Amino acid sequence: MAMLLAAAWPGLCRAGNAAHEVPVAEAQRCIREHSLLADAFDLQALREACAMHGAGGLRDFLKAADKYSSYTTPEELAFLKELGRNKPAGVGMDIFQDRQQRVRCVPYPGSPAEKAGVAYGDILKGVDGEPVRGQPLAKIAAQIRGEEGSAVMFSLHAEGQPMRTVVAERKRGEYPSVVRTSDSPAVIRILRFGPRTALDLRSCLVKLKKGQGCVIDLRGNTGGSMAAGMECARLFLKKGDVVLHLKERSGARTVRAEKNGPWSANPLVLVQDQFTASASELFIASLSAAGRARSSGAQSAGKACVQNLFTLSDGSILKLTTEKMLYPHREEDWEGTGIPSSSSSASAKE
Repeated sequence: MAMLLAAAWPGLCRAGNAAHEVPVAEAQRCIREHSLLADAFDLQALREACAMHGAGGLRDFLKAADKYSSYTTPEELAFLKELGRNKPAGVGMDIFQDRQQRVRCVPYPGSPAEKAGVAYGDILKGVDGEPVRGQPLAKIAAQIRGEEGSAVMFSLHAEGQPMRTVVAERKRGEYPSVVRTSDSPAVIRILRFGPRTALDLRSCLVKLKKGQGCVIDLRGNTGGSMAAGMECARLFLKKGDVVLHLKERSGARTVRAEKNGPWSANPLVLVQDQFTASASELFIASLSAAGRARSSGAQSAGKACVQNLFTLSDGSILKLTTEKMLYPHREEDWEGTGIPSSSSSASAKE
C-alpha cells in the first residue's frame, strides 16, 4: 500500500499543478503584505511562472527566495485529509531534513520504530524499497503511514555505518511531548513543542523539590509551535526576563515575562545537539540570556525563521516566512549557524 501511495503522490501533484489555476494576484498580495522576505521576491515574475507551470511554478518561485515556503493546492489538501482517514497508523517517529537535505529519524521512546531498531539520528534512505532522497517530507510520511498492524520496511544507516533494513509494525497511538527519563538526577526530555507541551512539562516538574536542579534534554527536538516554546520558557523565567525577541515586517519587538515562573528558582542545565531547532532554540536562547540555565552539547541546527499559513480564496494554502527569532537583547539571529552551547562558548573565549 505504501508503494501505491508513493506512486500516487507525484501523479497527484502533476495533475494538480496542471489542472489547478493559481490565484496569482492574491498570492502576490499575500507575499507583499506578510512575507518577511518580500523584498527578495520579483513579484512581476510570479505571474509568468504560474502561467507556464501552474502550482509547480509558484513553488519554484517561492523556494528561490524562501526555502521554508510552500504552496498546497485544494486537490492536494483533499488527498492529505483522505489519507489521514484511510491510513491512520504510524510508527511513532519524527522525520526531518538536516543541512545536507538528508532525512533523519527520531523515534519516540517505546514506539514501534524504536522497538524495530530505528536509532536516534539514523539517516533514512528508503521506505518499502522506494528511495526518499529529494522527496517532500509529506510524501515520505504518507509512505510510512498505513493500516494498523501492517508492516513497513525502512532502509537506513547511522553516520559512517553500512546500510541496514528494519521492519516496524504500524500502530495507532499518541506519544507524550515530554517524558521524565530519570529521577536522580532529574532529567526531563522535551520531544517537541505542541499544544500540550507546557501542560506535560508541568506534570513532570511538580515532582521536583523546592530548589532542586533539573536537566532539560532538547536533543532531537526539531521545534514545533513558537507559542508553546514561549509558554514553556515562562515556567522558568523571572518577571521582566525576555521570553522572545522577534523581527517582524514592522520592526523588532520584545516579549517579557509578566511574573515569576513557578520554577524560576530551580537550577537548570539544558542539553542540545545538531538536531535541536526552531522553538527549541528559542527556549535555549531565552533561558540562557536570562542567566537561568547553562547549555551543553553540540551546536544547534540553526532555524530562526518562523512560518505562518495563509488560506487563499480558492482553499489553497500559502506558507510564508513572516518573522525571525533573534537573540534576546541584540539584533542577531541564529539562522543557518545555530546556537553554541554554553560550554563551547566558554571554550572559544578561553
